[in-house]
Amino acid sequence: TYGIDFFETFSPVARLGTIRLIISLAVQREWPLFQLDVKNVFLYGDLSETVYMQQPPDFERQGECSK
Repeated sequence: TYGIDFFETFSPVARLGTIRLIISLAVQREWPLFQLDVKNVFLYGDLSETVYMQQPPDFERQGECSK
């Protein structure tokens, strides 16, 4: 194994019933609605701790230096 949660992937997706409930509450209470598409939200954040990584075997290309 190569680290913590190496093979686990999570995709948080809301159920349709939950979305309909939120929209109906927003319409009833005259709240503004917004839609966002956040693809790269975590790519450029600052980390508060040091992260050490090791490239798994079989992912190395011969003749290239990994920096």
